[in-house]
Amino acid sequence: RNIFDFILVFSGVSTIDNLVIHALNRFVENIFVYHMQPWDALLQSFGEDRHALDASPIVLCFADIIAEGTSYQRIVECRMMALSSFTDARPWGLDMYCCPNCAGPSQNIQFNACGRKFHGSRWLETKMKICCRQCHTSIVDIPAPSWVYSCRTDNLYRVWYHWPLTNSQLSDIGVCH
Repeated sequence: RNIFDFILVFSGVSTIDNLVIHALNRFVENIFVYHMQPWDALLQSFGEDRHALDASPIVLCFADIIAEGTSYQRIVECRMMALSSFTDARPWGLDMYCCPNCAGPSQNIQFNACGRKFHGSRWLETKMKICCRQCHTSIVDIPAPSWVYSCRTDNLYRVWYHWPLTNSQLSDIGVCH
């Protein structure tokens, strides 16, 4: 009935197999041995392995079958899971963040937490300050985009969002298209 139940993609510039192999083994085991749904299996494997997720963000495309009376509807979702880090130029897991003034890449921007730093289940409410080294623009009190979600409270700094990003979402993070 289905050709593919899920597709898992490493979306980093490069992937170091020694860093991701253990999480990948747990992911496959969770699906085929423990019969977990693909997204839950990803949360239990890569979502709990900071080193693997730091090595490469993960894109998971998966299908759910929803029963509607006597018929079935197949819903396909694609989600990106990433590690959020202001110090590594990945605010909210978005390594493609650009300066809203000059469109300089995230490598040219200094990201810092701004104002009150939230912890626990509210960590995603922490606002950001950016200072662009290219055009010297500084912007404070930038909230996380509403389309970025925390994976779970026990997975601090792990985020997910639907993939691919829409043009509107790309504009939210300063990407010119």
